Amino acid sequence: MLGLDGLEYHYVEEFGCKNLMQKSYGMTDISEFKEPRTVVIWSSFLAGKNLEERVLKEKELWSFKLKPEETFFSKFEKWEALDVPGFTYNVEMHKRERELLKGFFEKKNTIEDYDKVALEDYKKMKEEFFEAIGKDYEIVMGYFALADVIGHLSFGVKAKMKLIYEELDSLAREAREYADDMLIVSDHGMKAVGRFGDHSDHGFWSIGRELDLGRPRITYFYRLIEGLRKA
Repeated sequence: MLGLDGLEYHYVEEFGCKNLMQKSYGMTDISEFKEPRTVVIWSSFLAGKNLEERVLKEKELWSFKLKPEETFFSKFEKWEALDVPGFTYNVEMHKRERELLKGFFEKKNTIEDYDKVALEDYKKMKEEFFEAIGKDYEIVMGYFALADVIGHLSFGVKAKMKLIYEELDSLAREAREYADDMLIVSDHGMKAVGRFGDHSDHGFWSIGRELDLGRPRITYFYRLIEGLRKA
């Protein structure tokens, strides 16, 4: 399973990312959330229910962590969840990204400084992900923030974002070599605000089989994964 933060449905189509689309794909419905915030949506995805009120009570949002028994991973004996917000998120690794994002608006660093760290973190997670899916797990979820992180400062720069989406499309193609079926989900998409990017009102989903899900809520996937496990 690939969790691709900030992956935008319209860019996936526009850039022709066939490996991200797979056999079936569409938008998700995140209208149940007052604010489409990353930790809120991923936590709700994992738990199969809206956890917005609970998550937002936390003083430090990024430190919020569910217990395994509160997630769909509890349905599996052997699992791995890499860097997933609300569960196994590596707060320290991503701290530098957030500092550089703030630093850009304070004119302390450049977009290039920010992008460099984002790409370094992505490469690190990619290595860990492929190491994990080569092992004997029933389910592996890899979380990749690249589209979201780069998109916040560059979503309106299409040539640049096309390269990012091509990289994620390649990631999906490589991952498919390890499994007969794969679920891809984003927490939200993005919309351009000048050269910058803001969260959109929908997410993205795809799966490697013929399946008409329409426009499911992000919390629906708990039941889908549970059903696939039983099948």
